Amino acid sequence: MWRLHLHRSVLLALALLCLGGALLASPPPTTTRSEAELRAFYQRACVGCHGPDGTAKDPDGKGLKGRDLTELSGPHGPSDQRLVKSIQGGFFFGLSMPAYRQELTEEETLRLVRNVLRKARKGEPIQVPAELSASAR
Repeated sequence: MWRLHLHRSVLLALALLCLGGALLASPPPTTTRSEAELRAFYQRACVGCHGPDGTAKDPDGKGLKGRDLTELSGPHGPSDQRLVKSIQGGFFFGLSMPAYRQELTEEETLRLVRNVLRKARKGEPIQVPAELSASAR
């Protein structure tokens, strides 16, 4: 009996924690990022799990924990909206992949999917234009 009560208490605490985090979250940014800035976002936030070219491998070929983004296209790949939802919401409470709804608007996320991720090719790093990387120094 006490185990059932403990399980209910833990579930209630987790639900309240998730709800509290959602209520305290700040709204997404109001400025719109350029494609170059979205590429810079990929380099900052995504390359650690999805690799420099989106294959989920590091430059030495070692597998990373992200999904291979170069295999998103095709009739059996996820829709743009599904990818936007995944990027905005994250996976497994942010433990598997963090949610980026506080950093990217839905429109920016859709542009990231269409203009950066869908165009990722094996062996071709997702580059940040030189003028943007020079201004970031």
